[in-house]
Amino acid sequence: MKTTALVLGNGESRKGINFRSQYSSTFVIGCNGAYKESPDALVCTDTYMQHIIYESGYCKDHFCLFTEWDPIPNYAVDAIAASFNKPIIRHNVVDSEFAQVAGSEHYVYVTHTYSKDMVEPIPEKIMSSGSRAIEIACQMGFDEIILLGFDGMGATNIYQQDKGYERSTPRAEWVEERNIIKKAYPNINIIEGL
Repeated sequence: MKTTALVLGNGESRKGINFRSQYSSTFVIGCNGAYKESPDALVCTDTYMQHIIYESGYCKDHFCLFTEWDPIPNYAVDAIAASFNKPIIRHNVVDSEFAQVAGSEHYVYVTHTYSKDMVEPIPEKIMSSGSRAIEIACQMGFDEIILLGFDGMGATNIYQQDKGYERSTPRAEWVEERNIIKKAYPNINIIEGL
């Protein structure tokens, strides 16, 4: 029996599509802002976006795959965060014993974590969240992967006005990343543009 995954890009071509009814028997993997649509799995490779997603409370009840996610005990948080020598942005959880500390170009994000959340760490790769979601779908062993909303260069993101997308624009390397993944998994039918 053929297994199918649907990977949500965040391009405008998927605006208004009810993917849950149109692809009712597929496992749905979203990325970044797609947490607002509750996919079956959410992939995020961006430190700032991870902070935003976690701060929303989404990770308590939804399966997430975050790069370099390794919360440390609270007693070490301030020293580690200060070592970056950048402004610190915090998210606090009541009774948290651990926090994720991660730096970006301009800030350090301290995200206090719940004792039981649904975040699984994935290894860091120089790859966009969308491409990483496609690669993870391939690694999960699906026979077919449908890409929805991967609109390419010049496209507008459906979350463009949302927090976390202030500097987000499609990049040429995203297309190349997808081509590399397709070559690495020639036995998986990756369907674009539906």
